[in-house]
Amino acid sequence: MTADGNPTILALDAAGSACSVALWRDGTILQSCFAEMDYGHAQALMPMVEEVITPHGYAALDLICVGTGPGAYTGLRIAISAARGLALATGLPALGVENFEIHALAARRSGGHGPLAVILETRRAEFYVRLFDADDAPLGEAEVLEGEALGELLASQALPLFLAGDAVVRFLSDTTGVPDIAGKLMGHADAALLAEIAARRPVVQNMAPPGPFYLRPPDTTPPRADRQRLR
Repeated sequence: MTADGNPTILALDAAGSACSVALWRDGTILQSCFAEMDYGHAQALMPMVEEVITPHGYAALDLICVGTGPGAYTGLRIAISAARGLALATGLPALGVENFEIHALAARRSGGHGPLAVILETRRAEFYVRLFDADDAPLGEAEVLEGEALGELLASQALPLFLAGDAVVRFLSDTTGVPDIAGKLMGHADAALLAEIAARRPVVQNMAPPGPFYLRPPDTTPPRADRQRLR
């Protein structure tokens, strides 16, 4: 990190149905790329990195940061592997930030106040959810819940809640008996907000590399040859 606590940060995110990269310096975003996509993160991410970093150079960086999920398995692995590879190549620390926090900041930037529920896509029947109080402190652990159970969880909290995340619309349309809400923000995580979060974090040079935040096992199985070796 810079001596004056004002780092230059390269931020990457590909955890959901979007891919984004941003460069942060002097308290603002210098350059960024963002694109919505369900697939193709592997092809899109590094060209975005090059587009953002080329005018400025890697030598200007103090920190690499990446969204660690929860989210889609492939996108998570791509972004985290890229962040760790760039950190290794540049000798810079790499910081992971949960995507719940990115969506929580987006909610606040949109004017959301009070208690907050961040609801993210699993691409299955369930939802990823984490609750925050009015000061953005997490309320308990993140969970994976089906719609009715999530509705019951929200009803047990101080109401009304503000809802944020890329699965808010699906939750509201698929679930009956949803409690009163203060407002909603449907959107994708953005590396520009991720960089802003990272700029506030204490970072040490020998910090552990970031890893994916899984709330359930990935929907993958080893190739047949690997399964045979595991027997």
